[in-house]
Amino acid sequence: MQDACQSFAQSMRITFEARLLRRHWRRPFKYQRGSLFACYAMRPNRRAVTGLLWQLRLRGRPALSSNTSLPMRRATSEAHSPRLRSDNREAAVVLVKAVPRPSKNYRETVCCAGITAGGEWRRFYPVRFRQLIAEQQFARWQWVNYGWKAPRDDNRRESRRIEENTLQPGGMVPARERLRMLLPLLRASTREAADKGESLALLEPRSLSFKVKAKSNAVIAAERSAFENAARQQSLLDEDMAPFDPCSYAIAIPFTDQDGVDHAPQCGDWETTGTFFNLRRRGVDDTTIIDHLRAEFTEQRPGRRIILAMGTVKARPRQWLLLGVLRVTDPAPGQAALDI
Repeated sequence: MQDACQSFAQSMRITFEARLLRRHWRRPFKYQRGSLFACYAMRPNRRAVTGLLWQLRLRGRPALSSNTSLPMRRATSEAHSPRLRSDNREAAVVLVKAVPRPSKNYRETVCCAGITAGGEWRRFYPVRFRQLIAEQQFARWQWVNYGWKAPRDDNRRESRRIEENTLQPGGMVPARERLRMLLPLLRASTREAADKGESLALLEPRSLSFKVKAKSNAVIAAERSAFENAARQQSLLDEDMAPFDPCSYAIAIPFTDQDGVDHAPQCGDWETTGTFFNLRRRGVDDTTIIDHLRAEFTEQRPGRRIILAMGTVKARPRQWLLLGVLRVTDPAPGQAALDI
């Protein structure tokens, strides 16, 4: 009898809270019993709803994990939702952090990839890098431990669906050890990688160059608008985030692979555009910045090797994109390695 009364009281409380929240929503929403916030809502009255959510927390409601900061979507049944098992944890060294892209579902995502201690590629998604707290943000060449689920909509064997609230950055890989980690993953061409069933690959080109073209005002405006629209798709508990400012130049790095095939991909490496904006904020003119990028990311120098990280597109598996430019120390025997 007591259990029945408690169940009835819980049901009445959920119904009451749902009616309160419904007043502050511009669209009707749906919820599951015991999952009050699994709903449809795009533009709520944030101040009123946030106040109600805070009151519910004070009354003992469970706090939301960082995963609930995603745009609200219909809750899936537990029977069809992949669970994070305790053994679904691993660590990888980050090699790729591509330029952020606007996303309909996650506001903004960054393509990240790395390799495990066993030398296997891992593709992490969705990574909302600029929305991560400072303690979870990571750099290239840094170890990251994470929990993951098998993706349902991506059959590429390297892909892992990251549980965002499990990200735990670790130590940095010393410069002298980086080349040794990469050598087993080098491929002569993207064709060789595709023949092996791989969707991520490292290529050391025979030759490469650097090309820059200024974007038109219309292109810049369209890219900026896409990020602004994505930034508006925040959930109730997301922090406000400034729209990402796209680079005013299109950067390409043409290269010839070891099979003698020429490529001319656009550079999607975030470090490249990040360097551009960092120098511009210091007052450096664009011409000097472009010369610096050319020397830093494509110039062959004694004691270092340039390796390109390539990856395919899920919707177009035969298309390879340039995701990262790795500059790796290659010291002579007996010579100390210099960090790049």
